[in-house]
Amino acid sequence: MTDMWQGRTCLVTGGAGFGGSHLVAELVERGARVTVIDREPIEGKPLEDMGVEDAITFVLGDLRDGALTKELVGAGGFDVVFHLAADPIVINSIRDPEAVVDTNVRGTATLLEAVRIAPNTPLFVNASSGAYYGDNFDPAPIPETQEPGPASNLYGPSKVAAEMILRGYGKAFGIPHASCRFMNTYGPGDRHESRLVPRALSQLASGAEYDFGDRDDGSTRLDFLYVGDMARAYMSAAEHLARGGESTAFNFGTATLTSVRDVAERLSLAFDGTAREPQFRGVRTGPVRQKRLEVSRAESVLGWTASTSLDEGLAATVAWHRAAVPAT
Repeated sequence: MTDMWQGRTCLVTGGAGFGGSHLVAELVERGARVTVIDREPIEGKPLEDMGVEDAITFVLGDLRDGALTKELVGAGGFDVVFHLAADPIVINSIRDPEAVVDTNVRGTATLLEAVRIAPNTPLFVNASSGAYYGDNFDPAPIPETQEPGPASNLYGPSKVAAEMILRGYGKAFGIPHASCRFMNTYGPGDRHESRLVPRALSQLASGAEYDFGDRDDGSTRLDFLYVGDMARAYMSAAEHLARGGESTAFNFGTATLTSVRDVAERLSLAFDGTAREPQFRGVRTGPVRQKRLEVSRAESVLGWTASTSLDEGLAATVAWHRAAVPAT
């Protein structure tokens, strides 16, 4: 049977980044013709690790450049647009909230306007986030029907706004769309040390103190999703739309809560078999933060389930880090 991705023309915004690079590699492997637009070059980024530079068309540019984006989408004749371009670093939304909102919201609106006026209407798959639901302290899984809640930073609200704009464009102009809400994604290629797994690996590789600062006391419980499962999720959402499926949002995760302390301890063992005691210096001032998503809709509608266990994913990430990141 012919793979539906064979020869399919795809645009991946933010494709030079962590999640985007894994999606691009999977699309190339499946025979798609891929164009990437990113405001960061390929060199030194996850996409270079994937080794698919020669198999794609790369455009260095910012989606907020309306003329560039309209020209790219109008001439591309894309079957599918995967919109991953965003500033995903939560600390940035505290340090410079205006810039993060501008990137995540205006970038989405500019891209959708380019899609609206393009000669053909592609399927549109949007990278959203579990941050859509705001801060959470209840261990029960969150369904897609839950409304956005209050958030302690501007990242989550920026993703809510982008989703709302997508729904408006979809309904008004007939753009088939799906939003993919992910929990904490980790895996090979992630070098952002503001996040738990890259920070841990940097410290383990350098022999530094295994210290995670004062942002958490180690009790926070989250759902950790391997990046390869994320790539499959995006493609499953697109396949759903290609079959004429309803435009909607899907949660993706493992439906399992794991404390950040437990993840740090498992990483230490995966790195060299040593059971280190991670230092979390935050002081808890209220209920334990915890969040996992209800993923039954993705399972029943898309046939998607997370296939990589946490220990398998951490081992793969350690192996990548040893090979790709120079020791200090």
